[in-house]
Amino acid sequence: MKKILFIEGGSSGYGGSYHSLYQTVMLMNLKKYQFAVVFFNETLFYEKLISKGIQCFYISSPLFSKGGNKVIKYILFKINGFILRFFPQLSVWCEFIIHFYTIRKLIALVKTLDVDILHLNNQIVLNFIGLFVARSTGIPCVSHLRTFNSYGLNIHKISFSKNIKLQYIAISKELKKIWVGKGLESDKIKVVYNFLADKKEDEGFRISIPSFDNYNGYKVLYVGRFIECKGIPVFLESFSKLIDGKLKAKLFLIGDGDFEQEIRHCVSSLNIEDSVSFLGYQSNPLAFMEKVDLLVLPSKEDGFGRVLLEAMSVGTPVIGTRIGGIQEVIEQEVNGLLVPYGDVTALKEAMKRMLEDEHLRKKTIEAGFQILKDRFNKETYKTKLENIYDSISMDSINQIKT
Repeated sequence: MKKILFIEGGSSGYGGSYHSLYQTVMLMNLKKYQFAVVFFNETLFYEKLISKGIQCFYISSPLFSKGGNKVIKYILFKINGFILRFFPQLSVWCEFIIHFYTIRKLIALVKTLDVDILHLNNQIVLNFIGLFVARSTGIPCVSHLRTFNSYGLNIHKISFSKNIKLQYIAISKELKKIWVGKGLESDKIKVVYNFLADKKEDEGFRISIPSFDNYNGYKVLYVGRFIECKGIPVFLESFSKLIDGKLKAKLFLIGDGDFEQEIRHCVSSLNIEDSVSFLGYQSNPLAFMEKVDLLVLPSKEDGFGRVLLEAMSVGTPVIGTRIGGIQEVIEQEVNGLLVPYGDVTALKEAMKRMLEDEHLRKKTIEAGFQILKDRFNKETYKTKLENIYDSISMDSINQIKT
């Protein structure tokens, strides 16, 4: 039985990487693999995994964990940024010094648990400290590339990573292309699409919200973090033009994040407060998705777009932007519509068409079900991940023998 330790460095506690981690652990053969998980921040998934018999640990990071001394954290961020900009040749050791105590705790845990594989659940820059652990202990490492954000990556960190038995997983072909352009070796990156778990596993409990349930016009939905790269202001402008055309529709926003105040200001400046409802973070977005007429993912940057799979699984039509991994989830005019990011008019027309064209809706819904079955199924994901675990373990054993 192989022992695999996940490191989840995300700060939200519930984002896409957390969902993917949970679904992966629940999917894999627990007779073949024994999992443990380290979180840098509090999350509801800690208790969910514990209840399933998975060992979980909280370890603090001076940069990535919430709370702590804000002044010290600010100074450390400034030091790290200064080194990256003016002395990049020292960036690896700066990273090591800043995270020294976290690295030491992780190494001790790896040795205590007798870990065989380290799985970094976020892109290499965010989880770079895991490479120090892998190098110190000599165990192989998997790094999941989930976003385009590569700030902090440079030739010195890439050079350091080459001394480690390391396999990357990109969640889309477009994402792989971006990271290869940043300097990672193409042959070390495997593309493994996210999969969609069974509906019953993620649905959770239902919540009745009168403003949502009682609305009798078209319901348009956004689900995701409120962050700048999601393109929500452009979406709001398009939606404003849509309802200006006398179409009876209301936009529901599920999520939260650092960009929320800017989004609320945008809603106010467009004078569409009565047509936009903020529902906050919801643990059961599928319960809302299955009741709406359309889901839109307006991102200007997105590695994949898991929310699109979720909407398709409950028969809700989707629209996305023609960027990143979204283009690998939506096939234009087949299982949804694609529009150029930032094109307000194109997005407005796409929404109007998808809401009013019953033939298009029916066709894309049926194709969505089929694509989930053919391309984004859990059997394919499981097989590919098992192959990666097995091959990196075998290569590591062969290296030791030689």
